[in-house]
Amino acid sequence: MQAPKLENFNLKGQNARILSTLEDHLVISVNDRFGRVIYVNDNFCNLVGTSRNLILGEENEILKSHLHTNKVYKNLWKTLKKGDVWKGVLFHKISESRHYWLQTTVYPIKDKKDCITKYLSVYNDITDYYQNQNIDTTVALGEKVEFKNLEKVILSVNKRAKIIRAQSTSLNKDYDELVGSYIYDFIDIAYHDAIKSKIAEVFNEKKSSDFQFARCQDSYNKELYLSEVQPVLDKYDEVSYAKITTELKTKNVNILRELNDIQTKYKNILKSHNLGIVVVTDSNGIIKEWNKGAEVAFGYKEDEVIGRCFSMLISKPQIETGVRELLKIKNDLGNVREGDTLEMNALKKDGRAFPVEFAVNGWFCGKEHFLSAFMIDVTERKSLENRLRQKTRDLELFLYRSAHDLKAPLTSAEGLLALIKEENIDSSTAELVDLLSMSLQKGKLLFDNLAFASSISQKKLDVSAINFKKEIEKSIESLSGLDGFDEIGFKINVKQTKRFYSSKELLNSVFQNLIQNAINYKKTLSTNYKPLIKINVEQHANTIDIIISDNGLGIRKENQDKVFDLYYRVSNEGVQGTGLGLYIVKCIVEDLNGTISLDSDVANGTTFKITIPNLPKKK
Repeated sequence: MQAPKLENFNLKGQNARILSTLEDHLVISVNDRFGRVIYVNDNFCNLVGTSRNLILGEENEILKSHLHTNKVYKNLWKTLKKGDVWKGVLFHKISESRHYWLQTTVYPIKDKKDCITKYLSVYNDITDYYQNQNIDTTVALGEKVEFKNLEKVILSVNKRAKIIRAQSTSLNKDYDELVGSYIYDFIDIAYHDAIKSKIAEVFNEKKSSDFQFARCQDSYNKELYLSEVQPVLDKYDEVSYAKITTELKTKNVNILRELNDIQTKYKNILKSHNLGIVVVTDSNGIIKEWNKGAEVAFGYKEDEVIGRCFSMLISKPQIETGVRELLKIKNDLGNVREGDTLEMNALKKDGRAFPVEFAVNGWFCGKEHFLSAFMIDVTERKSLENRLRQKTRDLELFLYRSAHDLKAPLTSAEGLLALIKEENIDSSTAELVDLLSMSLQKGKLLFDNLAFASSISQKKLDVSAINFKKEIEKSIESLSGLDGFDEIGFKINVKQTKRFYSSKELLNSVFQNLIQNAINYKKTLSTNYKPLIKINVEQHANTIDIIISDNGLGIRKENQDKVFDLYYRVSNEGVQGTGLGLYIVKCIVEDLNGTISLDSDVANGTTFKITIPNLPKKK
């Protein structure tokens, strides 16, 4: 990776020109305003012995952080924050055997609004000089002696993580040399953000928390520590300070880090959320864990349910079914079955039942099986569903009765027209009577379709075995009175290998509407054209495909997504219909849990494809 030149960072002034000229001879880095490295030259990479890819985006270890109590670094960052240039000597330790003294100058870089956006650092290696002078690093930099045995001390810190008291765990000794320091001084910079967040959490929520960190004792060993932060309240119930105790967990840092990460995630997911209901049981249904959401939903405190059977949370009328379902899932754990969804009535502490829907998952921990149920209280949803279902039934009943009631006067009018036709009337009157008769027939057809559409949901419950060849032939015969029927050629191919169960009346309506649609929109018979309707039925394992195609007028692309809409008709010219046929077909297919699609080309015809499932045989 070739390093960019300094001019890319919009430096200004004589110093910038000199630096750009001498870049190849100096050690240079650029940090953003948050302290992250955004540029280093080759000399910097050679100095720290790390590739550019591993440096960019990380903290600049040479400049450290403003959180350090070390006087040199405190002064460095205080100067830079004021917008002034800082000059001084920094000590950078890479390993026990490799360290440097660097004559350092740091320039704040400002934008047009005089806001600091970057920091340019120029280093000069003067290690040889300092080694020849035998200068002690802790004296030269004013550092506090590093305290390594954190597990032997109890730290009291304020909200900014400043140590206000340090005692041994046996409480027989004070470490006054630590007072005034910050806990950040003794822990690697990579953990600072996490520690800062945890301490703020303890002060804000008045609850204990913990964090983990690793420390290198030497070049080979890395130890993992776990610190617990506990709030100490004053007489006003406010957090006065936080107490931090630390224990050494293990030298096998990688394994324990993974375990603690899992534990932390588990606690956060299980304990913190109160929107969902989470209950964990063992293989015998004994409750082991639950979250705040479960406490709110059921009304029990945690100590009232831990160790008791899950059945205490199930409504008594459903307890046998609920436990049986859970045991069934438990027995299927070996088949890696996930996400089984159940629905039942749960039971609150006060005896009230409420509906829940939940997914159950199982896992192994050693030899033990566990079940976790993530529940949702669906009381409001069930209420809305019941209201919607009742409104739908009321609307269907209203539509059905209205269609029949409105059809009655049309039937009476047809009778009166029949009487008029028997009278001696002139040709003009007879023509008007015929037109009126056709209008009445269209009205009756419309009401018949409306009545049928309103009863689809009820008719789907009438399930019986379907002989597709027979039902198709019956539907074609019922349409034989349509104009132009004798001109149509039919090609029927049915591949039905076993019994198929569905609603016979609804499927007949599908066949009649689609075949009638093909007849209505055929092209004019000629020497080069004969109308043809193909009907193919093919049965699969649990579904059946119905494909009805014609070679008629076809449907334009812009109209194809509208043909299933209520009352939509592609063309009214010379075609009898109500605009309800394809709408009814779509309603039927959806009520039968199927799908319908069409493919059409103008002047070449239309194909409808329907796939519906084999319904359970009605008992």
